[in-house]
Amino acid sequence: MPNLTFSRRTSPLVLLALLALAACGGSPAPDVAAATPPPPPAATPAPALPVTAAPTASAAAPAPPAPPPAPAPVLKGVDVYGTKKFDGAWVRTRFGETFQRWFDTEDEALTKKLEKEMVDGILAEHKDIGWVQLSPVTYYNMGDVPQGYVTVDVVERKDMKKRLTFGPEPKGDFEDPAGLLAAWKEYESTFFRMMREKQIGPERVACPAFHCMGGYVHEKLAPYGEKFVKDVPPNEDKLIKILKEDKDPKDRAAAAFLLAHIKDGKKLVGLMLPLLDDPDALVRNNATRVLVNVAMFHHDVAVPLTPVLKNLNGPTMSDRNKAAAVTFGLVDRPDGAKLYAQVIKEAGPTLIALLELEQPNNHDFAYKILKKVSGKDFGGRDDAAWRKWLASPRG
Repeated sequence: MPNLTFSRRTSPLVLLALLALAACGGSPAPDVAAATPPPPPAATPAPALPVTAAPTASAAAPAPPAPPPAPAPVLKGVDVYGTKKFDGAWVRTRFGETFQRWFDTEDEALTKKLEKEMVDGILAEHKDIGWVQLSPVTYYNMGDVPQGYVTVDVVERKDMKKRLTFGPEPKGDFEDPAGLLAAWKEYESTFFRMMREKQIGPERVACPAFHCMGGYVHEKLAPYGEKFVKDVPPNEDKLIKILKEDKDPKDRAAAAFLLAHIKDGKKLVGLMLPLLDDPDALVRNNATRVLVNVAMFHHDVAVPLTPVLKNLNGPTMSDRNKAAAVTFGLVDRPDGAKLYAQVIKEAGPTLIALLELEQPNNHDFAYKILKKVSGKDFGGRDDAAWRKWLASPRG
């Protein structure tokens, strides 16, 4: 089962390594939500409790102890994707303490400052590099101590027209229909906090929609599910407008997850596919994550493979992770064999490039896809054997 992962900074890029694609499956936006969620929306009041006499002081139960803080993540690996001009070892040596401080800090301003220093340094020393981004992910299900991996995502100048193919920034500004956007953001914040505090686990739970992040089974999450199921259908058109035209990428990203609560799977896929070219990585992440759940758990709903394969070589770690998850979901369907030849022909070299990475949420899916479409297993780290297989003639 894929690993449970979260990008570390800001609010969930909900990788969203992102829920492991144990539950669905991971940003340039991070996957750990804000520590203090906003107040609950008026549309989802807590259930009324029966009126009882106030307890006496002697009868009052002591407050439960606060959960212990989660241990700090340990940096386990650094990859570079998109160029052979330098590697992860060079990055760690070149930026040393700056890189470690960037990884360790939870201060958003310091994070941005240190990342800019490193990105500017890479661009200054490698003139043929046109775009750089650092993508951190922390895994909370690999033992007692969270394990962190960083991918230095790179696009060379010669590849920019091919790999940076995103649409223009939307300009619209819309009201929040029925408080749904605020409710979804609060649900995310609550869910990620409960994950960090180990009040809930990464297991996939029953979902009344095509995508539920962490579901609504827990009593603290149930009111959100009730609201989404009730209020999304009558506000579908307004949410679609936000999805396509709102200037705020966080609102577009929330709308993608909310629209997973409509009943028409074919329509949902049609809404998500254009977002694979959204200019914001969080929006692309969320839309592709919805497609992951459809591909894996709703086999009666068709998902076109061709537009997904392009993002296997996407500029960001989360683009590649989610595209690989969708691809695996499709080739793993009962009728998935019909797609094997296309995957090998159009994405074989890309899959081997992903296999070479330390980053589990890119490497592991590439390995699963290669095993599936080849019928072979040369191991997860024998890159040479996989390259030899890809170069060999097939009947």
